[in-house]
Amino acid sequence: MSEYKIIHRHQDLGLRISSLYRQQQLAIGILDLSTYDELASTLEWYTANMSASIYVMTLQSRMEDGELQERFPDVNFIAFKNAATTGEYINALADECYATYFLVVRTDSVLIAFEGEKLMAKMAAHNHPAIITPVMISSAGEVLPTLRAPFIRGKNVEPASFVPTIEDDRDEDNLYPVMELGLYDRALFQRLRAFDTLISGEFYQAMDFGVRCYLLGYRILTTRALALQFPERVSIIEDRSLCEGVNRFYTKALSIRHIAGKNVAEKWKPYVDKELFNEEIKKKQLLLQKTDFFTLVQKWKAPEQDD
Repeated sequence: MSEYKIIHRHQDLGLRISSLYRQQQLAIGILDLSTYDELASTLEWYTANMSASIYVMTLQSRMEDGELQERFPDVNFIAFKNAATTGEYINALADECYATYFLVVRTDSVLIAFEGEKLMAKMAAHNHPAIITPVMISSAGEVLPTLRAPFIRGKNVEPASFVPTIEDDRDEDNLYPVMELGLYDRALFQRLRAFDTLISGEFYQAMDFGVRCYLLGYRILTTRALALQFPERVSIIEDRSLCEGVNRFYTKALSIRHIAGKNVAEKWKPYVDKELFNEEIKKKQLLLQKTDFFTLVQKWKAPEQDD
């Protein structure tokens, strides 16, 4: 687990104490992945246009001269000693922000749609999603194929990709949050045990959390009410190569089959984490899982199949 320190925004003690008893609705977490100037430009926009607590996930080396705190006194900084995975940054945000929902964005992206009333209504509904993921737009103004659908090729999970529909207000299922960006229900995120930071690759880390949501009875949705544009990107390419901890993903995703109304545990070879299988899958997940990955593949409705 990476070490970090939290640098709270400047506020008087009375406000800090009162805020402990009044949970805010929204926090915004900004992943600092660019230059100082891009971070500063991003913070200028969010502080001017969004009435929410802002947290920057960054490195302590960025904070050494104190310029950022002085320039942006109303921003909180979660400063890591060393570089961490995206999941570790977001887990820290969830631990520190104390908001009902949190939105994760990046310094190399621009928020071009945030229909607050619609988004909050979706998240407050009885059968609300665990995450609302954004429509993502390239530098050329094209909608990127960031909808993921479950698919197995041989022994490997290889999600299919589709372009979200933006002509109407429909919600579309998404297997996982691409780049781990989106609007999260904080309490549910933590109840689902957050991102698995023992998985080192962002693709498998994101997919692990997304699949876990579906297996435990929750959905992830994409809607045009939330959209990000990447001014310097013409495409989004995921690194899908095998990584440290990939066996943890496969063990959690594919070790249980739902047969005749009952869950049956069986190792998915060659990707097996034996300790995880014995301690988590057989003792805990077997009792909680609502469906299995194979049923998801069978029943998933791809966008082009819509009427």
